[in-house]
Amino acid sequence: MNSLEEVIEKSLSEFDAYYAKRNLKSSKIITIKDNRDNIVGFTELKVYKPVGIIFYIGVLPAYRGRGYGKRLLEEAEAYFMSKGLDYILASTRRYNKQALGLFRRYKRFDIDSVSDDVIYLLDAYDDDIILCREINGAKVPCEVLIKDLKIR
Repeated sequence: MNSLEEVIEKSLSEFDAYYAKRNLKSSKIITIKDNRDNIVGFTELKVYKPVGIIFYIGVLPAYRGRGYGKRLLEEAEAYFMSKGLDYILASTRRYNKQALGLFRRYKRFDIDSVSDDVIYLLDAYDDDIILCREINGAKVPCEVLIKDLKIR
């Protein structure tokens, strides 16, 4: 049976696994299991009203392409909606085609077009794409949020 830490180590790069494990205690964790009750994926979430952050989504390589990532994303979205948030933000690298496919319903922004506070909030210093989705009838579009968000 896989532990959450093992899934993190096997599904993320060494760099990302370090930060994912470091933030476990300060994040909401959702896991997904296979039919044998083994953890095969996880998502690490943070809430900064009015924004929900998808800090990481990881699925074991042997289980990719089977809908586990999509189900984790749906559960993350449902969690943020239940918290009454207006936006979901995530970040990734331009070459991460799997992540970009998973987030295909999200608006995409180059990192140089967003506020420094968005980069800070996402801890997106090594990423170059910011992803945003409006939920719960957000009154301001993502295009405005990502330029004007102030948290500090």
